[in-house]
Parts: sequence; structure tokens; C-alpha cells
Amino acid sequence: MNEFLWEIGCEEIPARLLPKAIVTFREQLEKALKDNHLTFASVDSQGTPRRLMAVVRDLADKQPDVSEQRKGPAVKAAFDKKGNPSRAAQGFARSCKVEVDQLQRIDTPKGEYLGYTLQKPGRSATEVVPEIMTRILSTLPWPKTMRWGAGEMRFVRPVHSMLALMDGTILPFKTEDGLASSDTIEGHRFMGRGPHTVHSAAEYGQTLADNKVILSLSERMKQIRAGVEQLAEEAGGRAVMDEKLLSENACLTEWPVPLMGRFDAKFLEIPPEVLITSMKNHQKFFSVENSDGTLLPRFIVIANMETPDNNVMVTGYERVLRARLEDAAFFWKEDRNTPLESRLEGLDRVVFQNRLGSVGKKIRRMEGLSAHLAKAIPGGNVERAQLGARLAKCDLQTGMVGEFPELQGIMGGYYARNDGVENEVATAIEEHYRPQGAGDTLPETPTGTIVSLADKLDTLVGCFGIGLVPTGTKDPFALRRAALGVIRMILDGEGLRLSLSQVLGSAHLLYPEGILDQTRTKTVASLLDFFYGRLKSHLKSDGFDYDLIDAVQILGLDDLNDAVARVKALSEFKKLEAYTALVGANKRIRNILEKADPDKKAKAGNSLGEPDAALFQNPEEENLHQAVSGSRDQVAQACKKGHYGEALKILAGLREGIDAFFDQVLVMDPDPKIQNNRLALLAQVRNNFQQVADVSRLVLPENR
Repeated sequence: MNEFLWEIGCEEIPARLLPKAIVTFREQLEKALKDNHLTFASVDSQGTPRRLMAVVRDLADKQPDVSEQRKGPAVKAAFDKKGNPSRAAQGFARSCKVEVDQLQRIDTPKGEYLGYTLQKPGRSATEVVPEIMTRILSTLPWPKTMRWGAGEMRFVRPVHSMLALMDGTILPFKTEDGLASSDTIEGHRFMGRGPHTVHSAAEYGQTLADNKVILSLSERMKQIRAGVEQLAEEAGGRAVMDEKLLSENACLTEWPVPLMGRFDAKFLEIPPEVLITSMKNHQKFFSVENSDGTLLPRFIVIANMETPDNNVMVTGYERVLRARLEDAAFFWKEDRNTPLESRLEGLDRVVFQNRLGSVGKKIRRMEGLSAHLAKAIPGGNVERAQLGARLAKCDLQTGMVGEFPELQGIMGGYYARNDGVENEVATAIEEHYRPQGAGDTLPETPTGTIVSLADKLDTLVGCFGIGLVPTGTKDPFALRRAALGVIRMILDGEGLRLSLSQVLGSAHLLYPEGILDQTRTKTVASLLDFFYGRLKSHLKSDGFDYDLIDAVQILGLDDLNDAVARVKALSEFKKLEAYTALVGANKRIRNILEKADPDKKAKAGNSLGEPDAALFQNPEEENLHQAVSGSRDQVAQACKKGHYGEALKILAGLREGIDAFFDQVLVMDPDPKIQNNRLALLAQVRNNFQQVADVSRLVLPENR
């Protein structure tokens, strides 16, 4: 068994790409070894900004030998009457690289055939692994790659070294550009320059540590967290710990050194979001706050090296930050001199989407839709909703948002309050971009919810109306995120019940005639399907299977709260003893009705009418009819109250009657009248279940 150690030494890998690259590097190496039938105990991968490494432990010396049984022509076609081999036999022998008399005879159900067992010896690991390395170097999935020098090799950044050791010995290998493998590595760029010779994974890790490189990403994050928290505590505060910023700093450094810096307390007059954004997004600094959440005039930076006098570096960081904060202070002062609403006219010159018009036009549509939503949402106020929509995008014209685009909405709230706008409207401006992801918070005010919904629904209707539908990984207008945001606000909002068809239709009507290609009916139908697709993913994360949503979606419901209530009831229905029998019976009923009506004109059997008791031939027909008729109103009342679990328990009581019917009754009776009557009875059963969901769409346990 062997230890294979591989390091790709390169220029700085972008921080946002490193965590995924480490994982993908390991996964691709594992898969390639398995595909090539080389066994191993484990594969570990790590990475820093300047290297990706992997170590394979207990790698097999060689592939296993393989026996391949090959079948040739039938014996009767392989020899003539004199026993001489035919061309077919000779050709088969040549393909096996043997003489005809060395071929075997194989008995098969179709007769006797010529055959041969090829013995294919396994190749050595030292022969196979370089091929794997070549493939991985060319297929690691980077968003963008580059070439360097005169070579043709492509990688995320120029590759300068290639460590490749098989049990301590250099594994011969060359990259596409001729870079040869070696047994040397580089340490830290400034504090541990190489080359340093290594002979094993253990020595590799120790050599890096001795030369100021912490190989493990998680260990760098751990050290950064501890150092930042300690410095913040020493300053009498606590660090504003952001996990994304923590990971980013760990991906930017090989030897992280936390340092404390200061800025002038006068900048604390600027909104804290501006200070935090400037420090975090632009400089990768951690902010420091008091126990009450107010910022201290301090920051913590993660340097990538130690120096004899760290104050020199800190002074440089302070100077850079001061320049950014001076700009922010200027914009904060200047922006407040112009009322927010007066910036509305300028948005007519800002393009939202080429065919859908300007941001100004979008705002006017949002105003109209917000007024409609305010009447449907508890706590909604038409005037506040319209004002919130009108001011929502105005901060896009401010200097602060131009400098710090991450603060759009937030700065609008500050400037609105400065203009004397009531607090809920100002808060709505801040909230209307929420939620911006699955983990983001929702708007907390009714007005914020209304404006957020209006913004997202307008975008969805406009884009779908001109055919800008997400495909594959392409979603330039973040329509999936917008739909998920709408779903979360509807499902998590207290008492928020909306007819999606109505609000989507209202949004469509707000677009001038001729702008949208798709009709209102077609756009709404497409969007409802899209929403249900997002709903599936949303509910799947909560443990609900796709078939539950399919069983509800088929009913054409557009009240998502009602749909989810039915899904939850179906999830409990699965636990009932009668579940399997009832689902199976409903599937059988659906198949019978569809075969009897191939054109689907009598979908769910509605056109068959009520069954006629006078035509019943068996007591099982009468019993089922009475059970269905007796339960129909009970199910309807339970559904009216939203008690779908109760409705399904009532429907479960039909199991005995349905089973008896199918055991004793021939549905497709030769007499057309009796046949149609029995189909009408089955349609009645199906319609009764469909008051809750189309149970026939559910998956039986054995099919999961």
C-alpha cells in the first residue's frame, strides 16, 4: 500500500472559490481512483490561497487483473463441412490475438459459440495516477480559467510548482506546459520561502507549519476567530462576528495575524451600517461593538504575515479606512440636503430592463400593486403602502448608494426619516429587498411586506411576460429567489392569505398594452407552475416529499397557505393503516376513468352525473354509494374550515366499501347503462377525495 501526496502550487486562488475547490479536488480524485479500480483507505484535501493539496492513504500498488469473457460467432458458422475455420472464426481469433485452435467453445441457450477468455493484467498505480492528475488539472470546475506565458494549459491561476510523491519518491509527471513534478514545496511567500524538500504527508504538514503556513482552512478560521475575539475583549467590546467574513479572511491568508486598528470617533455619526459595510465588504475588517450593540471606533484586520513592528501595517490599514470613511461622511452630509422623493424623476433615466422600461416605470407599477395588496393584507394601509413603493428605489440616486451599493434600501430608510416620513414607511423602504435568500429575515412590518411583494411580483410578471424564464443555471433577474421570497412571506406571514392568480393578474394589468408578449392568462398559469416548483424545494427542506405537492397542485389551487395545509394533512394521512389501500384504489379509479374517457373530456368523471340507485345490481354498489353520499357533506364542511386531516380520516372510512366494490363488481359491464352508472359511482368516489387532494398522485411505499 502506498501514500500518494499531491500539491498544486499556484498564484493566489480567489477567496470565494477556495472552499469549494478543496472539496471538489478531493471528490474528483476519489472518483477517478474508483473509476480506475485503484483501492485506497482515504483521501484528504486541504488548501490555502497558494496551493491545493491532497493525500491518498493506503493506495493499492496496481489495478486488479481482469478476466474478460468474449463471445464470437456460432460454431456452425465458424467452420465449413470439412472443419476448416471460416473468415468469421479467423477474424474473431485475430481480435483476441490467438490462433483459432486456442479458442473455446461456449454453450449458450441459443446454441454453441466460439469464445475466449482474455486475461487483462492490472496497470500499476504509478502508471495510472499521472493520467488521473492530467485529467483533474484540466477538469477542475472553475468559473473562469486563464493561460499564462506561451503555454496552453488553463487553470484558475498560473501554476508554478507540482509536488507529486508516491511513497516518498517523485512520481514522474509533466503538466501540459511541461512543468515537471518534484519533491519540493514553497512555504510562506515572505516568511518561509523555499524550496523545501519533503518525503511524506507528515513531513509536508510539518514543513509548512515550520515555514509559516497553516494548511487547514478550518484551523485558520479557528485561529482567526480566537484572535479577533481576544482583541475585541481587550478593547472592552465584542467582535461583530460574520461567518462569511471569517471564511473569506481564512481563504486570503496562509498565516493569519489579527491586528487592532482605530478610526476617528467623529465617524460614528455616520449610520453604523455604512461603517460596517465599509469595513467588511471593502477592507475585510471586523467591526467591534459595545455590549449594547453600538460601534466602537475600532476595527480588527487579519494580516497575512508577522513583522517586527506591526504598528507600521496597522497605520497603513487605518489610512486606507479613513479615506473610505471620509467619502462616506461626505455622502451622508450631501445626500440629506436633497429630499428623497425629489430623486424620483431621475429614476426614469435608470433602466430596469430594456423591454420593461425604467426603474421609474417599475415604481409606478409597484404603487398600483401595493394599493391592491394593502386591501388584502392584515394591517395594510393604502396610503402608507403607496408612499413606501414610491420612495423604495429613490436612494439609488444618492451618492452613498452609488459608493456602497450594498446599502440600497437601508440608506433610503435613513433619508426618509431625515425628511420626516413616518417610521413604518421608512422601515418599509429598508425592508422591501428582503428576503434576499433562504436564510434572510422577512419584512417585519405590514407595509414592508406589501412593498416587498409588489417589487418581486412585478419583476416576476414582467420577466415571464416577455419570456425571460430561468433556464438551467441562468437566472439573471434572480426570479427563483424572488419567487421563494414571495412564498416565504405568504407562508410565514401572520394571517396572510392571497390568491396568487388575482395578484399576478393585477400585476399583469399594470403593464401598458403591447409591452408583454404573453397574455395575462398564459403568464399567470406559467407563474403558478413556477411557484409550485419553488414550493416543492421549500417544502422538501422541511421533510415533505414531492408527491404530496403534486397531489395538491393538480387541483389548481393558488392560495399557498391552503395548499401547504393540505400537504401537511397528506403527510399525516400516510401514517394511517388505510393509506396504501386507498391510494392504490384511487390510482385504479383514475386509470379506469381515463381509459373510459381517452379524450379526458370527462375529467374526474364530472360529466357522468350522479349514479342512479335504480341501476345498481349488487349490494356493494349500494353500500359504496351510501358511504360516499353520507361522507361528502362531512368532508366538505371539514375542508371549508381548513381541517384537512379530519377530512382525510373521514375519507379513510371509505376503504372497506371501496375494497368490497372492486372485489365483487365488474365495472366495465357489457350493458352500457350499467357500465356508465358504475363509472359515475367511481367518479363520485374520486371527486370526494379531490375535495382535499388527488390522492391517486401519491406514491405507494414500495415505489419510493
